[in-house]
Amino acid sequence: MADLVIDRLAWAYIGIDIAWTVALICGMGFLYYHRELPCIRIRRLPILFLGIIPLHLYGFICVIGYVLGALVPCTAMFWIMSIYLPFGIAMFQTANSQFLYIASRQKQFAHLSLQSDQAPLKQEEAERLSNSRWRRILRGVDRADKIERMMVYIGLGLAVQLAITILVFFGSKKFHPSYGLWDWDTRPSAPELVGMECSKGWEWWLSIVWQFFWAWIYAPYMLFKSRGINDVHGWRLQTICCCIVGLPASPMWLAGLYAPGMAHVNMKFIPPMWFSVCIFFMELVTIGFPIFEIFKTHKLRQETLHAIAAWEKRQEIVASNSSNFSSDCSTKQGLAGSSTSFSINEVHLTSRKSLDSQRSDLYTMTGLENALRTNAVPLLQFAALRDFSGENISFLMHMAEWRRAWLHLTVSTAEHRRQQFITAVSIYGHFVSPSVSEFPINISHVNMAALRDLFEEAASHIFCKRSIASGYSPTPFEEVSPDSGSTVDLRFGINLDVLGHANLNSVANMIRPRYEDVLTAYPIPEAFRETVFDATEKEIKYLVLTNTWPKFVNDVYASSQHDFGELKEAQDENWFKKSILCAR
Repeated sequence: MADLVIDRLAWAYIGIDIAWTVALICGMGFLYYHRELPCIRIRRLPILFLGIIPLHLYGFICVIGYVLGALVPCTAMFWIMSIYLPFGIAMFQTANSQFLYIASRQKQFAHLSLQSDQAPLKQEEAERLSNSRWRRILRGVDRADKIERMMVYIGLGLAVQLAITILVFFGSKKFHPSYGLWDWDTRPSAPELVGMECSKGWEWWLSIVWQFFWAWIYAPYMLFKSRGINDVHGWRLQTICCCIVGLPASPMWLAGLYAPGMAHVNMKFIPPMWFSVCIFFMELVTIGFPIFEIFKTHKLRQETLHAIAAWEKRQEIVASNSSNFSSDCSTKQGLAGSSTSFSINEVHLTSRKSLDSQRSDLYTMTGLENALRTNAVPLLQFAALRDFSGENISFLMHMAEWRRAWLHLTVSTAEHRRQQFITAVSIYGHFVSPSVSEFPINISHVNMAALRDLFEEAASHIFCKRSIASGYSPTPFEEVSPDSGSTVDLRFGINLDVLGHANLNSVANMIRPRYEDVLTAYPIPEAFRETVFDATEKEIKYLVLTNTWPKFVNDVYASSQHDFGELKEAQDENWFKKSILCAR
């Protein structure tokens, strides 16, 4: 009877397993603790953890496989390799695919495009679907987001694999000598060789196909699709590293089983442990990159706050010097000319700031508000294409339009207030509601509760989940013509420069004028006024100021340094600020 292998190497493997697991738990806990940070929030930690945990458990078992030796039955190895490992790899690649999905959806904030993943649902098709349950299921899968569809397809693939695995298991006498359709002619006589020989044969081909599909077909395909993405989170680099470190696992496992030269290595390093090595590096990259991003985010936030404090201090000094200068001029008129000349020259000398000083000045809230007021499109494009936070800039831009609309009274006061309320409900559904918005803005629970109490009931009349027979369209902007009359009002058109349609994946008939009829008789809450979004807007502005804005300033600074050099700075001391405020 086989016994446990307990030697120095076995204890080393056990220690490695324990240390590896503890480190992983600490890393996952650290990410969960910082789950509200924008750079972590977009990664959807539940899906990320669901992709890591199954693979880690498999890697853990493979490492202690040296200790267990021949105690692991051939049947258990077959089921683990045929069902559990493919499921773990598939879930990990699903979590890895979030990068491509988020990037593609955010991209629509910045592009003048009416294209999307789904076509509008026609009334005739809706009627046919309402009479067929299977058609509704298939259509629902087709219209789900990419991650949801991928999980459905993985479930279907595993169901097919389970059926084939059951057939192979009960058909092969390798797993039960007393019955079966196919005999095992090469059964080894030595018990210690049974485990090794059991892992060979045609019965394992289905598991090998799955492994090679995810590692050698899907992963390179995902890298090809993401080749044009240049995000500031290092997410694409993380995805590349994960795909590369996952490639050797299956080939090395097969080499350990079939290559005669690997026999000596297998005595100390069993073939399944090659999976453990690759899984370790995959986890290291998947957990390590977000942790590094957390530290980088905290550092950038502190630099921004220090720059703001330094700017405020300089403003106080300038104000104090201006006051002293005015006092001197009023009491010493005889020396006014020379004093004024000297002071002006001194002011000119101190006002010629270096490029770093200009960048520091732009870190302030004044710099952000100037960019939003003069030309927010470059900031929006950066946020959507590189920072994946386009919803925040789009929200601030729509808030500015909404506030300006309060000042332009074109109808009666009551009607104007109702129009503003309807637009406010639209903004709430697009950007705030977690159940409707594809990318809800990240605000405190207090502000969320206040807006929910004010708009949720009204929003439910517009954004409620309608039945499929009602012609519900999850992408209503698809039915808007490019030459729509209004370009800023959410009720009559869409500003494709500002919003796109990435944030409207779950909004029903949002921009059609007829939806206003739904709220015609709805009583406007007494608490509704022009200031209802003040706290939320302030919170999002601060979030942008300490996250997206300094990244944008640094990006423009780096590109400006490369494109213009110091000569441009000498020609115009404010050229860097102009490059921030002007379209690029």
